[in-house]
Amino acid sequence: MKTLYIMRHGKAEDGFEKADYKRKLTSKGIRRSREAGEKLKEMGVQLDAIVCSNANRTVETAEIMAEVFDFPSTEIQKVKELYLASVTVILDCINSFDDRSSKILLVGHNPGVPELLTVLSGELIDWAPTSFLVAIDIQTDKWNEVGKVSAKISATLIP
Repeated sequence: MKTLYIMRHGKAEDGFEKADYKRKLTSKGIRRSREAGEKLKEMGVQLDAIVCSNANRTVETAEIMAEVFDFPSTEIQKVKELYLASVTVILDCINSFDDRSSKILLVGHNPGVPELLTVLSGELIDWAPTSFLVAIDIQTDKWNEVGKVSAKISATLIP
């Protein structure tokens, strides 16, 4: 079995004077992302990999999660294609994950995060608040089967 932890980035600053891609987390976004990570860690979770889009706000969220989990920040995989990606693009990324990893955190954006959860679980999820984190158990040993096999939401964390 594989477990995918799907998280929307923390609360970001307004983008009035900055390109969307460069927006950073607010103090609230930092605090709530850390809370989500700490709650997940309290559940006994160990992460094998962390993957995020390379937008500032997702990278910062991933770095906070790495810190909470004592995961080397240099090993965070920053994937340009995940920035505001469609479900198809996100699934392509997931399908390329290394099968030696069983528990992976994916940090992304709306609308891709809730759309991915809906596709994988069959449960309608139309919006994900910032720092929203869901664990989804996938009945496979191969990441390239994700999206084609049974998956179930096993935990939802909203800080």
